[in-house]
Amino acid sequence: MASIPTSHPWIISKRDDLLWFQGSVIAGLCLLAFFVAAPFPYSAHLSPSDPVILVVFLWGVMFDGTHVWATYARSYLAPDAGSRAGIPKPWWWLILAAGPIVAIVDARLPVQGSLFSFFLLAAYLWAYWHLVRQHYGFLMLYRKRDGQDSRQGQLLDSFILWVGCLYPFLRFSLSEPYLHSGLPQLVPIAALPQLRFILDVAFCVAMVAAVMLVLAGRFEQFRLRPKHLLLSIVILFHLLVFSLLTHLLTILATLTIFHNLQYHRIVWQYEAGHGRRPLGGMLPYLAGGLMLGLVWYGLRVPAVVALTNETARNIVLGLCWGVAFHHYLVDGRIWRVRRTPALAQALEVGATQR
Repeated sequence: MASIPTSHPWIISKRDDLLWFQGSVIAGLCLLAFFVAAPFPYSAHLSPSDPVILVVFLWGVMFDGTHVWATYARSYLAPDAGSRAGIPKPWWWLILAAGPIVAIVDARLPVQGSLFSFFLLAAYLWAYWHLVRQHYGFLMLYRKRDGQDSRQGQLLDSFILWVGCLYPFLRFSLSEPYLHSGLPQLVPIAALPQLRFILDVAFCVAMVAAVMLVLAGRFEQFRLRPKHLLLSIVILFHLLVFSLLTHLLTILATLTIFHNLQYHRIVWQYEAGHGRRPLGGMLPYLAGGLMLGLVWYGLRVPAVVALTNETARNIVLGLCWGVAFHHYLVDGRIWRVRRTPALAQALEVGATQR
């Protein structure tokens, strides 16, 4: 049976969606402009007081840390059992030890840093998958709000999103800046120009074919909807960031601030569907998030930059990535409708109460 379209195609409302789910990209553009004006200080002696390092630290405290706290407010600290459904088992907290263990083992290898570099590559890949996966979640919410339930249409929309976001990441991995990132080089350097050309051609062909299918209404009747605005903003923003920035730390911060703001709004929307505010109100919500951000990013940025011992630095960095890993695990479970039956209803109720 076909889904019945809702009264409007927006997740919350036109104003809220344009402000938070699409308009949050403005924060990313501001951060991008700063990092372009003040490139990453490639130096063997980085300082916590360097402007770029300081801005990354402030982003981590005010935005990334608070958005991880939002996950815990939405799950572990929520008062109802339905919101806590899908939380990983307690032993999943052991994932915090994964990075430090890799760092300790790495220190005992003949070539120190080789194993930990693969750990960092896996960490960045997971972080990027998590980032795009949230945009995918919003895309699916827009489809649901618009009454679109065609499996072929869903696959086509997903294809456009993932190809549009994976292409710039893959192209970066074949670039000169990646060679200086310290991450493992998985393909022969001599083959990089040819691989970039093949990737560029494949991307253009794939995207043109997919867009033509959409415009032709091959699987669903085409009409411009909010999901198309989201797709356009997300893909163009990713292309722009990877074309202008050359360090993964600044790329991660710039792309993620967009995600951070979207996430805060959807958590508040979910809580509104239960007739409450996260943790009871803005003050405890922000206070807890800022405290988490100060501790987490105090270690992740100033402490890591200040440490001169490579093993100690890798242990601290690995621990901080463990916090992100746990967030990815929790976030990937609590927003799945099949694991949280009341999720869609809560978002719907929150929208109707506005």
